Amino acid sequence: MFLPVDHAQTESDLPKNCTFAPNDWRILSGFWHPVAFAHDVNDAPVPARLLDVDLVIWRTEDGVSVARDLCPHRGTRLSAGRVDNGQLICPMHGLHFNASGQCTKIPSNPDQGARVSPRLRLQSLLVQERYGIVWTCLAATPTWPLPEWPGIGDDTLKKVFVPSGTWAAAASRHVENFNDVAHFPWVHVDTFGGDENDRIPPYDVHETDHGLTFDLGYDEGFNRFPDDVPGDTRHVVYTYALTFPFSTILIIRPNDSWYVQYFADTVCPVSAHETRIFQVATDTTGAPDEDFLIKESLMINDEDKPLVENQHPEDLPLGIMDEVHIPADRMSVAYRRALVEKFGLGAPLSS
Repeated sequence: MFLPVDHAQTESDLPKNCTFAPNDWRILSGFWHPVAFAHDVNDAPVPARLLDVDLVIWRTEDGVSVARDLCPHRGTRLSAGRVDNGQLICPMHGLHFNASGQCTKIPSNPDQGARVSPRLRLQSLLVQERYGIVWTCLAATPTWPLPEWPGIGDDTLKKVFVPSGTWAAAASRHVENFNDVAHFPWVHVDTFGGDENDRIPPYDVHETDHGLTFDLGYDEGFNRFPDDVPGDTRHVVYTYALTFPFSTILIIRPNDSWYVQYFADTVCPVSAHETRIFQVATDTTGAPDEDFLIKESLMINDEDKPLVENQHPEDLPLGIMDEVHIPADRMSVAYRRALVEKFGLGAPLSS
């Protein structure tokens, strides 16, 4: 019922009821993560959750601000309040907070003015708005940069934003599935999957400055590209470029074509077993068919989602011998090894 008077001396940096191993939470908190599409942050505060931490997002004259969803006065959820002239207003007592999180107005004490306590400040977070996505970092100093996405970062090409969805699965499980190629003919039967008997050729995974990449040729079972090349099927070359820990750009180049599609997938680890998906696409037409791309992307996600949500164990096994691998798993194996060797994720609980 009551917090002890000295609770601040023993308070943990971990969120209450944290679903992550403490070591993993502290490591992941140092990365940039997506928390909203920029077009969804308008005239009202937007709630979000990242790594079990509740956040509030709001738009100001200077851009977007992100803070922990907690009023320092009486612990009210600020996302239930409103925004007025870029000021976030608490729904309980009307305290106003500016873009940096400082309280600027106490309506019940209008004469206080500049004497507002500096302790009446939100726990504001770093924020960037890029690719039409709002990114934030829970740590004071990020340990890893935002992904660099060719095509998606070209402002002359129209971007298509796939409606965000939430999966009851670990973020790493989703990322591994997105970068997996052997499941195409078995899972994506109605969208782009090829023949079940087609062999996945050997491919090499290369380490980049901030992630992993590989190229793979594949015979898609449909001709889904707007380049007027005849045929019922198409041979394509996929280029996957992953930025640790959870962001991938997929570049699709159909053979004998000028056409190139760019499809970015990044995820917010809401909790250890809940993940919010953010996807952005464009292509070299400069004005992709938005309705078609959204419909196709949602169909592909719907094919993947129930399988990923029912994988066991729910947590991604980082011990290489914990699961049996096949030759097509080169990217998966490289990803798991890197999470352990580069960042120390999945450390023994006793460490």
